[in-house]
Amino acid sequence: MDGRGRVFYFASWAGMALGLLLQAQRFPPQGLEVLLYAFFVLWALWALRRGPKVAPRLLLHPLGAYLLFEMWRVGENWPLVGLFIPALYLLAGFAYPPWSLGHLLGAFWGGVLVLAPLVLGRNLDFWPHFAVSQVILLSLTFLLARFREAHGQMRFWKEQALTDPLTGLPNRRALEMAMEREAARVERGERPFSLVLVDLDDFKRVNDTHGHQVGDRILKEVAQYLVAHVRQGDLVGRWGGEEFAVILPRTEGKEAVQVADRLREGLKTLGITASFGVAVYGGDPRDLFQRADKALYRAKEEGKDRVERDP
Repeated sequence: MDGRGRVFYFASWAGMALGLLLQAQRFPPQGLEVLLYAFFVLWALWALRRGPKVAPRLLLHPLGAYLLFEMWRVGENWPLVGLFIPALYLLAGFAYPPWSLGHLLGAFWGGVLVLAPLVLGRNLDFWPHFAVSQVILLSLTFLLARFREAHGQMRFWKEQALTDPLTGLPNRRALEMAMEREAARVERGERPFSLVLVDLDDFKRVNDTHGHQVGDRILKEVAQYLVAHVRQGDLVGRWGGEEFAVILPRTEGKEAVQVADRLREGLKTLGITASFGVAVYGGDPRDLFQRADKALYRAKEEGKDRVERDP
């Protein structure tokens, strides 16, 4: 849960505590009612300690029973209970997957609370408004759950589409998008960025001699090393095969070569050599890759384990 999520999570608990306090002040509990209040408070505190993933399930039924109890206890003031029923539907939405049987428990409690004034013989002046509002609130909760499910699926597929499954790095498509973003920044007046292509030397021989499992392990080690040893704001991705790419924002010629040479020396400490091609953005992202690729090819031709820069 991110920072904003924690703020809203604890705000909901604070709101629930304040609601209990207001209800107890407006309608002071008497006799055994005090024990029921104490039980609900202790149960809520126990649920809070179990964390945000478990708490909704632990609170759903106690909250439904508590609201039913309040509807009985406050007599003709029962419409006040309706202000808190949306929390019941939202708890069901968070506690269970969308459209599951468990998700319908919110609808069950909503139905019980809608029928309660009829069964208890309460004043029904506000009952039609109350009943219609519960149908609307329940429907909106189901829609919210559906949108939440769709958003999760979209996020999953987006991450899958832009992530290399072996190394967990951004894939070629993600790198191309990042270069387009950096190009837009340059057009707004920022310093040019550089692209560094990294190709592991003689990697085919590793796969042929030791097998693909060893090759995959080496690719993961290289990926972890590159990510750990670039600067904050730089982006490492897997371009394809044994080739990686590093995008260096606001970095030009000599500085980019220095970064590449530092990475090259670092990989040698892992027993891995690689060739590097460096190019500085000059107005066309596709041309940038071609120039970096030519520099990489030149590094291979001139003996490998070296850094070459596009002129």
